[in-house]
Amino acid sequence: MSAVRMEEQGLVDACDVVVVGAGLIGAAIAARLASEGQSVAVLEARRSAASSTDLNTGIVLTGMAQHYSRAVSVFGRSQAQEIWSLTSESRRRIADTARSLSIHVDRRGSLRMASTEDEIEVLRESSDLLQDDGFDAWFGRRDPMGRGFLAALRYPDDLTVDAPALTRALLDNDYITVHEGCEVSSVEMDHGGALVWSRDRMVRCGVVILTVNGYAPLFDSYFKVKVTPSRILAWGSEPLDELVVEQPFSTHHGHTLCHQLADRRLVLEQWQSLDGRRESNLRPSDSLDSLDDPLDEKLALFAEEYFPEIGDCRVWKQSRVTGVTPDGLPLIGSLPHLPVVHFAVGFECSGLSWSFAAADRVVGLVLRGSDPGILSDARIR
Repeated sequence: MSAVRMEEQGLVDACDVVVVGAGLIGAAIAARLASEGQSVAVLEARRSAASSTDLNTGIVLTGMAQHYSRAVSVFGRSQAQEIWSLTSESRRRIADTARSLSIHVDRRGSLRMASTEDEIEVLRESSDLLQDDGFDAWFGRRDPMGRGFLAALRYPDDLTVDAPALTRALLDNDYITVHEGCEVSSVEMDHGGALVWSRDRMVRCGVVILTVNGYAPLFDSYFKVKVTPSRILAWGSEPLDELVVEQPFSTHHGHTLCHQLADRRLVLEQWQSLDGRRESNLRPSDSLDSLDDPLDEKLALFAEEYFPEIGDCRVWKQSRVTGVTPDGLPLIGSLPHLPVVHFAVGFECSGLSWSFAAADRVVGLVLRGSDPGILSDARIR
């Protein structure tokens, strides 16, 4: 549809900032911009909180998917400490914000469980380093759930939150307009600002912020070597007769997560890299549920080994795409050839943990030109 035709039909909007993507990251950024008096349009290909935010375990973990000892070996002691401190502060603000919005927060802490011998030693080393660096964590050579795991590392301050409800509450703001079912097709420079195009809408704005995570390479080739799509499969049971998971946990070096909801449904998640040859043409509006991959079998085997009482109680599954960076940290920056287009992408499975910290860094970059620091995309060449 032409711009003139869109104007005639009232399908042209104008605002200060367009945020592409209405997950928790996009919502946190939009809310932060709104608090600074910016008018924001959020364009979402599906519906708000419908991708990585929806139907997840809701676990807000401290740090990264990889364990602390491995982060120390990759980033060094001081940067690993900074990463864990940033996510700890983000977690605290999530809890405070959720409570202020009357959204339930469960503060039972979380567990990192060892399912193999090598993971035991990684957890032990992580516990020693965490305690030395002032973080509250403890290690034990037993399974507090009695499920057959080999060891556990406990983070007592971690929490779970209703992420979709928090996302929608953050977007419920007079300064924010949300357009659902509005997949962005292109962004053009326009007199110092930008034109953001979808199939049936155009928005004029000064700044664009991409929060499309693993779909970033579809938007621009700049992300091809910076963000790799990763598939997450979540499936859950019908309400069980009893509580089988007292604390949410992760295992397999952060690739498997488990949480039992308040209504006693058990939710499991597994993530791994996509086969780029098959998935390179996926759009944010596409469904992944029909894709043939080994994740479903992995989750079934995991449940059979550790939670045999689930049996045939599985009633739903959902696939979605997240993004993985070479070092596992999110990327915040601007496109060199489109300087009005900024981004916050590559959150692996820990977008909940990073959401508020990332929002601060993005808004600082957009409004004040602040350096995103450890999250800057300049670290990946």
